[in-house]
This record gives sequence, C-alpha cells and structure tokens, in this order.
Amino acid sequence: MRLTRVRRVLRFTQSPWLRVYIELNTTLRTRASNEFKRNLYKLMNNAVFGKTMENVRGHVDVRLVTRWDGRYGAEALIAKPNFHSRSVFSENLVAIELRRLEVKFNKPVYVGMCILEISKTRLYEFHYDYMMPLYRDRCRIFYTDTDSLIYSLACKDAYERMKRNIHRFDTSDYAENNAHGMPRVNKKVPGLMKDKNNGAIMTEFVGLRAKMYTYKVLGRDDTKRIKGVKRNVVAERITFEDYVACLRNARELKTRQSCIRSTLHEVYTMSEQKLALSPHDDKRYVTLNGEETLPWGHYGISL
Repeated sequence: MRLTRVRRVLRFTQSPWLRVYIELNTTLRTRASNEFKRNLYKLMNNAVFGKTMENVRGHVDVRLVTRWDGRYGAEALIAKPNFHSRSVFSENLVAIELRRLEVKFNKPVYVGMCILEISKTRLYEFHYDYMMPLYRDRCRIFYTDTDSLIYSLACKDAYERMKRNIHRFDTSDYAENNAHGMPRVNKKVPGLMKDKNNGAIMTEFVGLRAKMYTYKVLGRDDTKRIKGVKRNVVAERITFEDYVACLRNARELKTRQSCIRSTLHEVYTMSEQKLALSPHDDKRYVTLNGEETLPWGHYGISL
C-alpha cells in the first residue's frame, strides 16, 4: 500500500481513566455480604456504560408554563419556529415541546463502543481459541448472548477439563464441597467465564429466538425467559412444554398481562395481549429441519 494523501489526522492521549472506578466497584462487589449490595455495585459499573452510549439526539426541550401571555408564556413559545407540540394538563398548566436548535455531542461514545468490542472479542476468543481446539466437532452452540454461551458438549467429564484450565473461569459460586471437586477461585475477576449452574447438569434446552428460551437443570425449577412478558406471567402461565410445542409445531402462543401506563400524567392500569412464544426468528436463518439456524449471509443458505 502506498500513502499518497493525508486528509485528516486525529491526535489524542490515551489513559485508563475509568480503571480506578471500575476496580473499586468490582472489589466492593466481591466483599458484598448480600444480594442487594452485589447487584448495586454491578449496576454502578453497568450504568456508566449506558451513559457513555446515551443518544443525545433523543433529548427533548419541554417547557411547563402556567400562563398564556408574556415573554415566557404559552403564546410566545407556540409562535417560535421550532415549536413541536403541546400537551394541556389543566386550565393553568401546559407543556410545550420545542425542537432542539442545537445538539451537543458531549458523551464519550468511544468508551461504550470499546466495551462492546472487547466483550465480543473475549467471547470469540473463548470459543475459537479454547472451546473449539479442545472439543472440535463435539462442541455445539445452542444459544449465545452478549456475554454468555450455552453449549452442548459430548465428552466424559467437562468439569475435569475446567479444572485443568481454571485460570479461564470464575468458580467462586460453586458449593464449598461440590461433587466435581472444583476449586473456588477468581471471584468476580472481570473477563472470566462462569458456570451459571455451578456444576448442576442441564438436561434439556429450547431456544426459539433472541431472549426467548428455556432449559431444565437436574434438581431445580425450569428456567424460562421471554423478553417483554412479565416474569410472574411467564412463571405461572408458560410451561416448558409450551416452548417445545412452539418449536415442533411452529405454533405461536399469546397471553394477557396487566400493566401500568401513563398518558398526560394520568396513571391507569390496562390489560394487554402479548405474543409470548414465536418460532419465527428474524435475526437468523432457520434451516429446513426447523431446529438449527445459520447467520444471514452464510454459504449454506440455499437461495
């Protein structure tokens, strides 16, 4: 490659300016004595990520006014060229929304982008550099999310192999005298993988689409996840067999749930019908057998 022209140069200084804060919350979470504190310190780290990726274009300029005339009254605001809409709450209270004349990009979006990229890199590194060389064709991914993987492994003892590569895992949540003799190490070390079931065997799994799956674990209640449906509705009305029927028979399942809504600051309760289970996965290509998927653009997709 020959560089013929330089159009723009970006100069910056690099430093781990968030390290102290992140490590402090990680340490406090490790020392936490109850679930509330553990979730609190986890949220304090996660909230930083969310604020770095905040979409400032979505910010609105809303004015609450209590009179019609005057420089800052409703009449003057409605007459502005950037007037958007109004909401009348009462005779003496009106909300005026104005279009923003200026959008200031003051969020470090590069931080959130790097967090996402590093997270994906660690996940890919774990799968392609560790799991695939170790298990080869005896390892299949059933489900994956931003920071998690559900595997099907064909081997004699996966836990023995975990112990040989214990530096890759956080096993601090295992029972002290667990059946696999797993040492409890690397508590809350960032970037390491955890066994969510802590040694319990997952016997069945059904994944319908993103954020919609269920699985059985020996000696425990079924785990069921459906994004957008309240947890109590999922726990009480949706069964493991419903997931299986949805997968095998390509049958959708709808359910009703109660929710609280607010319109013009009037709070009310409503009952809505939600699509709970669906076999249609629009993020992946479903193969002819109806149980396996391929990423869009895969060479194995028949046109």
